[in-house]
Amino acid sequence: MSPIKILFASIPADGHFNPMTRLGVHLKDKGHDVRWYTGKPYKAKLEQMGIPYIPFQKAKEIKISELDEAYPERKKLKGISHIKFDIINLFINRMKDYYDDVEKIYQSFPFDILVFDNTFPGTIVKDKLNIPVVGIGVVPLALSAPDIPQYGLGHQPATNFLSKRKQNFIKLMAEKLLFRETKEAYNELLESINLPAEDHNIFDISPLNSTVFLQNGIPEMDYPRNFTPETIKYVGALETWSDEQRKEDKNWEEVINLSKKTILVSQGTVEKNNKKLIIPTLEAFKDSDYNILVATGCNETVNLKRLYPQQHIHIKDFIRYDSVMPLVDIFITNGGYGSCMISLKNGVPMITAGVNEGKNEICARIDYCGLGIDLKTERPRAISLQNAANKILYSTTYLNNVKKVQNKLKSYDTLTICEKHIIGLLSSKKD
Repeated sequence: MSPIKILFASIPADGHFNPMTRLGVHLKDKGHDVRWYTGKPYKAKLEQMGIPYIPFQKAKEIKISELDEAYPERKKLKGISHIKFDIINLFINRMKDYYDDVEKIYQSFPFDILVFDNTFPGTIVKDKLNIPVVGIGVVPLALSAPDIPQYGLGHQPATNFLSKRKQNFIKLMAEKLLFRETKEAYNELLESINLPAEDHNIFDISPLNSTVFLQNGIPEMDYPRNFTPETIKYVGALETWSDEQRKEDKNWEEVINLSKKTILVSQGTVEKNNKKLIIPTLEAFKDSDYNILVATGCNETVNLKRLYPQQHIHIKDFIRYDSVMPLVDIFITNGGYGSCMISLKNGVPMITAGVNEGKNEICARIDYCGLGIDLKTERPRAISLQNAANKILYSTTYLNNVKKVQNKLKSYDTLTICEKHIIGLLSSKKD
């Protein structure tokens, strides 16, 4: 078909922007007019990708790495209070400005389709501008279902009569009490832009109200569901675009001892407190016989090298996962969805230790599916990390489970699947 105009939109966060990048380049290379609305930190990357960058106008620029400075009260919150604060302040309260910007963009670039990360107000764009929208699930599918626990709490599905009753009670309390404020805040937003109130809870809106919803991942790495709406499609592993000319500055096969087991640890680029995961990992394995690779995200790298000078420990600002993962036996992570996806694509079991920013949901699924061990904390003890590593390394169970998921992921032609569903919306609209 003839080229179409596609606007990509994502909140300014790596975990929301990156999974959509290869798809954006793929559609651009197919001849479509692709442009991208997001925060200024991604301008340079979009220029490298050859996709026109559209900056925020009314929307306020807040770097994810500076959230605690922008919202000092956020640092004091934990658990449900932390989750609710983020949903209301980082997402809902910013949606009107995002929409106003997109509406203005539409006047000069009348895009045919909007492709958006699932936390962006794409369904509002659909209802206001009457155009098809494609939601991208950059986190595990949050859609409510009778057989699935309440999203946001990090719970795993109940397995017996009593636990199912407890699960249903928690879901009822979450609807009526725990997440009531988020629903009220969203409906206030809808009222302010002359849209009717929403009956769905905040987690269900993007999956259910998108014209089509493309979920990053496959059912085998998620909780089993008795029913999934036809508009929701698992697409395999979405990938981050990278400049193929840029190579890793280390050939890890020449650096590490290949006769030894290798452990990679990272807590992403957002979490700056190394005492949560990186330091406990280094303490756990500083005297071990393993190769230990640490990706700091440019956070206190020099100081960590001084504190842990052991020859088997390699600490770098960044490590290209695609170059090193084939050599890794265990990936220790706080549960970033994109990082976990790379680990699974390379057949690497995980030890996870994350709670906030929805990471509890990712970690719980990794554990439930037997793809790794969830330590259910952001501050694991060294002994817990050692025990988890031993459990994974001295058993074939986790590796076998991961290999099955790896093979299943390989069977998905992700970009072709996404393209078919995106471009197909215009054909169905014309019909």
